[in-house]
Amino acid sequence: MRGKRFLILFAAVGLACAEDTPTPAAPSERAPEDRIEITYLANEGFLLTSGEDKVLIDGLFREGVEGYPSLTAELRETIETAQEPFDTVDLVLATHHHADHFNALAVCRFLESNPVAEFVSTRQALTQMRSACDNPVALAGRVRPGLQGDAGAAPLVVGGLNVEPIFLHHGAASPVENIGFLIEIGGLNVLHMGDSQANIEELTAAGLGGRSIDLAFVPFWYLIDKRWTPALEFLQPAGIVAMHIPIPGSSDLQTFGGHDALAQRIANRFPQSVVFAEPFETRNY
Repeated sequence: MRGKRFLILFAAVGLACAEDTPTPAAPSERAPEDRIEITYLANEGFLLTSGEDKVLIDGLFREGVEGYPSLTAELRETIETAQEPFDTVDLVLATHHHADHFNALAVCRFLESNPVAEFVSTRQALTQMRSACDNPVALAGRVRPGLQGDAGAAPLVVGGLNVEPIFLHHGAASPVENIGFLIEIGGLNVLHMGDSQANIEELTAAGLGGRSIDLAFVPFWYLIDKRWTPALEFLQPAGIVAMHIPIPGSSDLQTFGGHDALAQRIANRFPQSVVFAEPFETRNY
């Protein structure tokens, strides 16, 4: 699907084609390898599945951060002990080490429960794992840093999947390392930005200018804040998943009039977007 631009069918969102682009097959006619199942976990955590390929992103954290979604202890147990469908995950990614994206003990436990999965994250996250894991030496061959510094890295091949780590800062002055991941899965190019606050110039410097992005997972501020919407428009993703939505009742969410009002505001500006609401909610496209 590389080089094709189309708006992805998400439940009630209609299918529309970009100018001069051949009409893609309807979902029922698409080849299985050109389809992805998205399972929402919490905050920026998702499980991506296409055929036998599975990628878990920002889904191994525990209590999280006040005001933002986290999973119940029971659901966390399902993931950390690699129960179905997490028993066949090939690749685990964490964009950064904050508590609403990553927990070192949770990752260590998952890797022990799933002996084939590999983990890629920041140097800061890996440092926490070295002191948290019971046997870090045993996991050494399955854990790797995404970046060596604040720059791009050569694409990785992990579990048969092509993954390109991209430095997308957490804030220009922030000491927190944040990695965006561009993943080839299901015949599509999928970008997960983590907690990026990169502008157009920084996205260009990161090598994302002119890239074909079929689906972008982006923090919600890129969809509603005029400081960031130009950067998202610059990326021109065919489909968008909004992330990091505050929990109902939080002061941050009430600022936007509640979850439904925020979702509608996002849809009005970016009709190719989707906002998940419940843990383990699944959508196919």
